[in-house]
Amino acid sequence: MPPSGFSQDAINGLLAFVRDAYQNTLDRYKGQDLTEEQILQESIGYLEGVVRTTAPFAVKGTVSPEGIKGLAKFLTTNYRDLIREIHEGKKQEGHAMEIEIGDISEYLAKFSLH
Repeated sequence: MPPSGFSQDAINGLLAFVRDAYQNTLDRYKGQDLTEEQILQESIGYLEGVVRTTAPFAVKGTVSPEGIKGLAKFLTTNYRDLIREIHEGKKQEGHAMEIEIGDISEYLAKFSLH
C-alpha cells in the first residue's frame, strides 16, 4: 500500500506539473537559436539556481528547503532523462519536449492507480 497522499489525484498533479514545466520551457525559449538539449541544460541550471536562492524564503516553514530541492530534483531528473533519450535516439532532437508533453498527456488520460 502506498504512503498517505500517493493517490490518483496526487500523482496526476505531479505529472501535470512536469508536463506544464516542459510547455513553459518550450514557450520561454521559443525562437531562440538553441538545440533542445541546450534548452534543457539551461532550464536545469535555472531551476537549480532558483532553488538555491529562493527556497529558504519561499517556503516560510510550510515546506523545508530539502523538500523544495526534492521537487527540483524530480524535474531536473526528468530533463536529464529526456536529454539521455535524445542521445540514445529514442526521442528526436527538436521534437523531444513536444513528444514528451503528448506522452504525459496521454499517460494522464489512461493512468490508474490500483
